[in-house]
Amino acid sequence: MKCPYCGSERIVTGISWGKTADVGNIGLKYNEGIFIGVAQVYSDLCLDCKSILRTYVQDDTNRNWNHNPGNI
Repeated sequence: MKCPYCGSERIVTGISWGKTADVGNIGLKYNEGIFIGVAQVYSDLCLDCKSILRTYVQDDTNRNWNHNPGNI
């Protein structure tokens, strides 16, 4: 993979997003019955220009995705 911004091939793929205290996941919310789930999010990062090239989930995408922002 090559960075579209700087041309570097120094790309780290599959970096997982998370909280510093490891309490739950930061990710895309979905409704599952009365519960709310979170799909783990990953990004690919260019080590040279520090751009996030791609953000994605590896979970099933056939979900009832939640569009509410939640509490601050």
